[in-house]
Amino acid sequence: MAAKRSCSVALALLVTAGHAWGQGRGVPGSVVFFSARDGNNEIYAMDWDGRRPLRITSDPASDTDPDISPNGRDIVFTSSRTGNNDIFVVGSTGGTPINLTNNAANDGWARWAPDGEHIVFHSNRDGNFELYVMNRDGTDVVRLTNYPGVDQYPDWSPDGQEIAFRRDVDIYVMRVSTGEVRRLTDAPPLNQMPAWSPNGKQLAFMSQRAGYISVWLMNADGSNPVNLTPKNPGDLDSDWVSRAPSWSTTGRQIYFMSLRPSTGLDVEVFIMNSDGSGVVRLTNSVGMDGSPRSR
Repeated sequence: MAAKRSCSVALALLVTAGHAWGQGRGVPGSVVFFSARDGNNEIYAMDWDGRRPLRITSDPASDTDPDISPNGRDIVFTSSRTGNNDIFVVGSTGGTPINLTNNAANDGWARWAPDGEHIVFHSNRDGNFELYVMNRDGTDVVRLTNYPGVDQYPDWSPDGQEIAFRRDVDIYVMRVSTGEVRRLTDAPPLNQMPAWSPNGKQLAFMSQRAGYISVWLMNADGSNPVNLTPKNPGDLDSDWVSRAPSWSTTGRQIYFMSLRPSTGLDVEVFIMNSDGSGVVRLTNSVGMDGSPRSR
């Protein structure tokens, strides 16, 4: 009972600390994520506050890293059900998933364009991980990058003009129309999983620069990086992992996945205010819960 009361108080603080969930706060089932709570990774949807989880997929293979379309009708995700990772799409209330990539390579981290008509993803189909874009039905695949190292974890800017991504160990931004690339981070050993804020002014991302895996925030030009999930003093670096951030539709909150001593080192989904305050745990199940995305 005490735990439930504490969670309720934390949610109330999240809402009242200048970050109220008003118009555009999300609708039932507006957050998608993957979970191993039923024995293997499947795609789920839930309300913004973690209530009413709904299982979307059911397959013996691993279904991970979902993203919900701008109109809320479809979910793209990565699945190993073909024997390798491919990108699938399924209705937001379930149904039969459709394979969009049908490729023997490793395709993943699919993200809807703001127009809802295109999907960006990473793939090693040409020998190393590069970024690709395709129509929502999987047609007209176009390679966006051509780099000898690693290009992964793309995310569209809100206006659809740019894509943030990981290149090698840092975060870059590419202008879609010209292919021009600029580097945003230079802080070893690793920065990845960037996510644009709804107003396009900031990026949340994962970084190991503090000695452990944490969610950081920076301006869209790479300036003013701030650690949003600093570990508690005395905790081991290996016992504090926060990653895969994504934004609420209002831009006032950030979702992320994390393991920490309070979860018994199980990976759960959390939400916090965009300044790192008001951290609330949204899932509480045995097995990994991760890669939350909202609309």
